[in-house]
Amino acid sequence: MDLMRPALRIHVVAVVAAAVALLILTAQLPDLPQLARVFLLAGVAAVAQLRPIHLSANIKVTTEDAATFAAALSLGPFLGALVAGSSTLVALRTAPGEPFGLRVFNAATSVLGTGCCAIVFQALSARGSMVDWAVGATAAGATKYLLETALVDTAVGLQLRRNPLVTWWRIHRRDILPHAALYLLGVVGALLMAESPWAVVLFVAPVALVLLSLQQSARLRERTQHGVLELADIVDARDPYTRDHSKRTADMAERLARRLGLDPAQVELVRLAARVHDIGKVGTNDHVLLKPGPLDSDEESEMRRHAEIGARLLSQFPEFWEGAAIVLAHHERPDGTGYPRGLKGSELPFEAAVVAVADAHDAMTNDRPYRKALSWPAARAELLQHRGTQWDARVIDAFIAMLDEETALIATDQSRVTNIGTVKDPASR
Repeated sequence: MDLMRPALRIHVVAVVAAAVALLILTAQLPDLPQLARVFLLAGVAAVAQLRPIHLSANIKVTTEDAATFAAALSLGPFLGALVAGSSTLVALRTAPGEPFGLRVFNAATSVLGTGCCAIVFQALSARGSMVDWAVGATAAGATKYLLETALVDTAVGLQLRRNPLVTWWRIHRRDILPHAALYLLGVVGALLMAESPWAVVLFVAPVALVLLSLQQSARLRERTQHGVLELADIVDARDPYTRDHSKRTADMAERLARRLGLDPAQVELVRLAARVHDIGKVGTNDHVLLKPGPLDSDEESEMRRHAEIGARLLSQFPEFWEGAAIVLAHHERPDGTGYPRGLKGSELPFEAAVVAVADAHDAMTNDRPYRKALSWPAARAELLQHRGTQWDARVIDAFIAMLDEETALIATDQSRVTNIGTVKDPASR
């Protein structure tokens, strides 16, 4: 809690207080069958949280939403919220180094999301018809998802000083469908338990199958991503002067994206796009790619095709769909003289502008067949000369400030080492 900003502390306290108030206002004494279902569903939810599925570096899904949603629909606000909160606390207890305040906040978020979705469901399905039941379940699922993501995103926004509404869709668009599938499974579990209080036992099997399916899908995506990255490295290795160029560009682009304050999803997108930005050179002829001197007009046209080839290749893989647009645009310029589409100003994706600067810096500060590597002062002057025309002015300013600070820090450290090394041993006098 010590590192939290004051506004975030207020948000955390308010969420916890609201969760406690919800539990108090909806409190009920469960009968034995209900109590059994609470323990079973809480157990399923806790185990599910211990086995998250990583859809990407920044997006993970846990199947506990199926259990907590089933609890909300079948047990009501109090018991459903109890299942969600207790399972979250039990699961987070096993996380090494997890701050207590964060555990409580996550549990409170689950309590509010599950409890409020149960209230919405009860209100809309009160008449008991199947249509009302379906409408109530749909509205309850939307309530749970929107409320929980809003509470978490607001916390992150307060800590990082950014508007959560601006980044909500970009962050969550890839996890909406998996969550919808889990809520649908929760509906099935609720219907089973309506027939028999002990049908919750049958609910474990489909949850386990969904977990295994998501794990297999995640492994396939990981292998696909690894294969594409290997191909990018092979393309770099065709030219001894560009070996590891994409890796260095990705590292620099990631640091620059963080410096610019981009959200984690954007940072990951920039890193991944930079890592494969030259993959289209797999279709570039060797005599053009390896030519030691300047290219003629035909060879220049051949070389420029790599942006389109790379984007077309990457668009075939779900993990690279968004990155494909950045790869296509990483040679565009704010003044409209770039390629392949001649984008201008705000038409140029900001993430592509970040990759372009990192790419240019690495190209300038490493040897090429037609010239030696430039020093940082020379590269800095080149970047400033074309600030706002070839490269985005905001990105250039952030990049130069970052490199200047790092250069000054390195110089200070070297000076300290030199000073230490020149101190004479008193015993040698």
